[in-house]
Amino acid sequence: MRTFWRTFLRILGVLLVFLFGVLFGAAATNAGIAKKVRELMMGGPEAAMDIVVRRLDSELKLDPEQKRKLQTIVDDAHIKLRQSRAKIQPEVDATLHEAEERARAILYPNQIEKFDQLLNRSKEKWKEVRRKELATPAPEAQQGSAAKPEVEAKPQKEAESPPAPATPAPKPAAED
Repeated sequence: MRTFWRTFLRILGVLLVFLFGVLFGAAATNAGIAKKVRELMMGGPEAAMDIVVRRLDSELKLDPEQKRKLQTIVDDAHIKLRQSRAKIQPEVDATLHEAEERARAILYPNQIEKFDQLLNRSKEKWKEVRRKELATPAPEAQQGSAAKPEVEAKPQKEAESPPAPATPAPKPAAED
């Protein structure tokens, strides 16, 4: 009987170590993911765009010219997304306000104050994201209009140097 309990306790110990490992791993993964999401949300659209470029660069092993062109494509998309958001933002705001009023109407008086506090905290976080986004100049401020050809849509520091040739120059023939 004593052997049974020793075996049982050993198995239980191994299972507990395994269970704690799983729980610790899940908590660490969740914390890492939450941190990345927070960084992304607080960084705004620029952070998301940078992540896209870095990820594609890493996965596809882009050469410098491809990376520059990809950055131009991403910047152009960012410009268009800002313009689209500006057009629809009043409708989004009206829809959110309506939803807030409808939600407030079903709450008890003691819940309304807490609801308003939660809304205000959320709105403050989004205001901070918008402030960061607006503080960062849009790609159009750096490059001019998005409608310009790709060669002209370079950041200013690159526009000062002569444009790179579209195809590599042929190597000079070796003279014998």
